[in-house]
Amino acid sequence: MLYFGGKRKMKNKFFKRFIGTIEDRDEYQLKEIYKELAFSGILLWYLTLLLMFISLIIDTIHNTLNFLTIALLIVNLIYAIKITSNLRKKRLDDTDCVTIEEYKDKKRQLKKSSTIAGIMWGIFMLVSMQYLLPFLSYGAIDISWPKVLLWVIAALIFSTIIYWHSVSKIQKHF
Repeated sequence: MLYFGGKRKMKNKFFKRFIGTIEDRDEYQLKEIYKELAFSGILLWYLTLLLMFISLIIDTIHNTLNFLTIALLIVNLIYAIKITSNLRKKRLDDTDCVTIEEYKDKKRQLKKSSTIAGIMWGIFMLVSMQYLLPFLSYGAIDISWPKVLLWVIAALIFSTIIYWHSVSKIQKHF
């Protein structure tokens, strides 16, 4: 029990230093601070993803692999795994349904969003892996029908996995 109290004290000390206060905040202030930190954390995560992609493009142009690209990949992976793990432990990513109609409606929404995500991911991967990166690396575009078919199949698999995972997070209360 002492360990957890020490960990909480350390977190509170870091939190106060980061915010720039010397005393505890009230409940409303904490809620607003947490909202700002959450939003800025999301923005910073997307910014590091963008920087990682830019670094990958630069590495591709120079035919090298830079430490910065690998470091940004590792930081983003660790952050994503930590956030996802913490949300799942607390079951904060579940969706509750109280009626069959609501359940069917949520499944329909998930099917649509999963399909759109799969299409966007497939197009992004096709363009980046078959057009952009080969062009920057060799100066030539590397495209053929089997490769297009490969990315179409990969996009279908990706969207199906997203759909199955999302549907598994729907909690039926009927």
